[in-house]
Amino acid sequence: GHLLVNKVAGDFHFALQRADHHALMSVYHNRESLNVSHVIHSISFGEPYPGIVNPLEGQRKILSDGSGYFQYYIKVVPTVYEPLRGKHVHTNQYSYTELFRTTKDIDKLPAVHFHYEISPIMARFSESRRSLSSFLTGLCAIVGGVFTVAGIVDSCVYRLHKAATS
Repeated sequence: GHLLVNKVAGDFHFALQRADHHALMSVYHNRESLNVSHVIHSISFGEPYPGIVNPLEGQRKILSDGSGYFQYYIKVVPTVYEPLRGKHVHTNQYSYTELFRTTKDIDKLPAVHFHYEISPIMARFSESRRSLSSFLTGLCAIVGGVFTVAGIVDSCVYRLHKAATS
């Protein structure tokens, strides 16, 4: 599914909640039997662009024993991608850290919790081409470097050969 969020810090979670207090207390006392294993198929904070990496996609958290509380702390960075041709893409990229605690260690029901905050700094990616003069300058530098190294090697070999024959 999709979830639209405002451009301010916030959170969303997947947890068991119930309005009936008695039913919730029954679940709370048996919380070790609730399995919150999950797979994150897709999570993004905007339109994709070529080369974008969404690090949470494909994450698999499978619990084989007990239950727990997963927390993901996501740092969202506003991003502008400027291709050579076409429209600029105003989107976001993110990084994350995660924390897992067993229900034995904390006094909470099992859940998967995502906390996100928006960075005040923007990243800008611009596609650009090197000019012909820049390319030729780089090529000449490489060729010159090859000739210099070849000259040094030739000089060393000549001196070693001369010393060996003397």
